[in-house]
Amino acid sequence: MSAMRLLLLCVAFICLSDMRSEAQFPPQPNCYNLMRVDCSTMHDVVCATNGVTYPSSCSFCYVKIRTVKDIFVAKKEPVESTEDHLEVC
Repeated sequence: MSAMRLLLLCVAFICLSDMRSEAQFPPQPNCYNLMRVDCSTMHDVVCATNGVTYPSSCSFCYVKIRTVKDIFVAKKEPVESTEDHLEVC
């Protein structure tokens, strides 16, 4: 019985530590749904963990899926705009 309790405690610890690490980022876009959208119609600027500012969640998702990189939206707030919007956050 004590082995079962130890296993349950380990699983609970892993789940709680995983939840805490995801909480540092804002809600992430559903990239697979956004792949069917015209990115030029979206204008929700996002700053990613790779240090790049994308003009929209859609543009971010395009890069994330095409390059198979483990990047996340770090913050969703306006940044100083440039012509191509691909400035460093």
